[in-house]
Amino acid sequence: MSGERAPDRLILCRRLRGGEAAYPAAEARFRPAAYGLAIRGREVLLGVSAFSGLLDIPGGAVHPWESLAEGLAREFEEETGVRPAAVAGEPCAFAEGWFAIFDHPYRSLRFYFRVTLPEGAEAHLRPQLAEVIALRWVEPETEPDSAFASGDRALLLRALQTQAR
Repeated sequence: MSGERAPDRLILCRRLRGGEAAYPAAEARFRPAAYGLAIRGREVLLGVSAFSGLLDIPGGAVHPWESLAEGLAREFEEETGVRPAAVAGEPCAFAEGWFAIFDHPYRSLRFYFRVTLPEGAEAHLRPQLAEVIALRWVEPETEPDSAFASGDRALLLRALQTQAR
């Protein structure tokens, strides 16, 4: 509703480079984002974050003029060098939380989609070095939870489990 004010309180946000920090609720903005799960057998294509060093699912913020699928295709290509051949019509997972990017707090709404890579994509995978220092095919069950951003390993394991059915 117009005229409503943010509560006079602090919100605790996970920071891009690790750790947490408190921010005034009035500074928070919504950030819808879409992420792509490229699955090959028991492996998922992940990036190594240039900010945190953690394994990260390719994707990111969706612009107001983009659909989730359009934003995902753009972000996935920016981070991996490869545009998905197909994006599943419905999200396979959703997550939300408080997140701070470059000291700005966001209410993060994250939609996850299965993506299909085009034929021969392996030869064209290139990380976006400003954000992703390496790309790897990873078996999430063989990596410790601490190698992933909070909640991502569990999300990936669920996605692999439903893929196997």
